[in-house]
Amino acid sequence: MDRKLLKSQAKDLIRTSDPKPVYMAIIYLVIIAVLGFLSYKIVGGSTEAISSQFTNGFRFSINEYGEYAPSVDPEQYYYALQEAMPTPAESLLDIAISLVTTVLGAGFTIFVLRTLSGSGASYWNIFDGFGMFFRIIWLYILEGVFIFLWALLLIFPAFIAYYRYRMAIYLLLEHPEMSALECISESKRLMAGHKWELFVLDLSFIGWAVLVGIANFISSELAIPVVSVIGFGILVQIYFLPYYELTCAGYYRQLTAPVDPDPFNGWTPNL
Repeated sequence: MDRKLLKSQAKDLIRTSDPKPVYMAIIYLVIIAVLGFLSYKIVGGSTEAISSQFTNGFRFSINEYGEYAPSVDPEQYYYALQEAMPTPAESLLDIAISLVTTVLGAGFTIFVLRTLSGSGASYWNIFDGFGMFFRIIWLYILEGVFIFLWALLLIFPAFIAYYRYRMAIYLLLEHPEMSALECISESKRLMAGHKWELFVLDLSFIGWAVLVGIANFISSELAIPVVSVIGFGILVQIYFLPYYELTCAGYYRQLTAPVDPDPFNGWTPNL
């Protein structure tokens, strides 16, 4: 793998492709930001209330007998904690938002793959994942289960499993005739001997990830609800997201490129 070439090709596509990947990133990130803010409005207040109850409920003070005792009535504390929990309807709505966000991410990947192939790319690709809604969700559920099972052994095997399954989503989106398990199995085959290579490729973007984190930290410190939830990191991701996704999709293309069975095109040396 030529890492520099992959990243250079991604930059060229950002600059020359039509539709523009950066514009697509703006559309995608705005939709994700709106969904994230809706999720915050649904369960975010409950989360803050639970955190506050947890903090206040475990404050201790010295009573008249010189003993440490909770500063609040435990029964009152647990009642308030239950009241702060999101309702079942709120929890289900939040899960639905998470699923929609996941499928929109698959739509962005479809756009990236079509941009690489130079055909069929459209801003409407962001919604194409909904045609495979349940299959995409099922694939991610299976991946999550397998990674979790590996994590029961140690963190390191789970980390390896994560990279082992990285190509599965690309395979599913390009080959809808394949089942989720077939995509996972094929991803394992493709990534054999390449997991460290892809990890190093991810690591080469660490500077961008740090920049996003710093921007989000600054926005969280402002304590303005909308800004804190969405974060200034979204401004960095307008360029970083298509840059990273095009590079990773280019790597997938390299792995799945057909191998010429006759690299010399019939030429034989004159012995």
